[in-house]
Amino acid sequence: MVSNKNQIKIFDTSLMFSSRFTGLLPEVLSYPIGLYFFRMRGESFPYLIIKALHQFILSAKMAGGLKIYVVPVSHKGVETIGLISTFFDDADSPLTIWTHLTDDEYCRSLISALFQGELAVHMFDEHDRELLGYSASVEVPLKSKMMLEHAKLYPLDHEVAHSLCECGLKWFGLRTAIDDLDAISIKFTRPFYEENRVVVDQRPEFFRFHGSKGFSKTTLIKEEPGLFQELDIILLLQKIFKPEEIYHAPLRHYDKEEIADVMVITETECILIQAKDSPNTELILANTLKRKELKAKSQLKEGCRQALGAIGYLKRTRPLKFYIEETLHTIDLERRNILSLIVVRELFNHDYDEYGDILFKLFEDTELPCIGIDYAELFQYTTYCSDANSFINAYFQVFDFALENGQYPRLRFGMNDLFREDGSFKF
Repeated sequence: MVSNKNQIKIFDTSLMFSSRFTGLLPEVLSYPIGLYFFRMRGESFPYLIIKALHQFILSAKMAGGLKIYVVPVSHKGVETIGLISTFFDDADSPLTIWTHLTDDEYCRSLISALFQGELAVHMFDEHDRELLGYSASVEVPLKSKMMLEHAKLYPLDHEVAHSLCECGLKWFGLRTAIDDLDAISIKFTRPFYEENRVVVDQRPEFFRFHGSKGFSKTTLIKEEPGLFQELDIILLLQKIFKPEEIYHAPLRHYDKEEIADVMVITETECILIQAKDSPNTELILANTLKRKELKAKSQLKEGCRQALGAIGYLKRTRPLKFYIEETLHTIDLERRNILSLIVVRELFNHDYDEYGDILFKLFEDTELPCIGIDYAELFQYTTYCSDANSFINAYFQVFDFALENGQYPRLRFGMNDLFREDGSFKF
């Protein structure tokens, strides 16, 4: 369906990937965020599935496509290539997705797909909701074509994969105007269906948390992002926490003012989550990098201020009493750790000293653990951590490092996190 403010229109689903290939969809979308190429028997053109956060998808729509850089990388003297896909919300510092190229059949078919001249592009968000679809043309400049055809590809392990990714991102940060001209261009030529749709998610297994309405609606363009982000955070948390442990918008028992955006209460922890997002609009995405950096700091400060208030309520109210809509809940927190988690739209690596100052102030005021991450990091935590215990371990790995070193780190997930304890591939 597509929507304006007052009505929902019916659109043609025949060209939606999720409608045409229902049985194939779980396999196609089983992987985390990234780009995936494949062919369907009997189809004359390859498919490109882009699974990404909403700002990436809207950036691609704004730019009418995306660019893929073929990047020379090396590890201990061994040279190979990787791909950096770019979504131009900003001309100098676009959003990027790194893709490893390894010596396997999939990567060889990926390279072959780029040489076909046309693609069917379908874009899904992190919750596997299809938002956009286009037919697209592909232009591969000669230098990129030569690199793809002649580069040596190798098997990867965890250490090598991290090293190559860092090498590729460093190269991208130093790229020249000539490098921009050598990038592969994927240009959208025709939308398969309406672009301003409302996607209604009614999967019952996703809406069993406290405060659930039984469904959610999402749109690519979000003028008022708050509720959208809160529900998206809950959908991520449900991958590792039980739905009955998750409370949406708990209210103070005496005046029904909100305590936190989301609260998770397990046998051992009470996690207070403050969600801070920005509108997902073309105007916001077009903001300068400096303005986005300032917004990230202000969101983190506001989230910490709200967390301070929530912790104050929990300290004053023993046992904890709160409402979810009209239902009063009473829970004894005496044996539970109280943790604060601030989730903002995006954080920037070069500003982590300032983020640390903000978070350490909250710790000083509360004497309770706290960390701040962006939404993309939360996606990684809930994707690569296999259960609630590993999520809490990751939380304290970040917090303990900050206490010992005076700076909050970003956790890095990689190939070692793709496998379960029994050795099976997680996705």
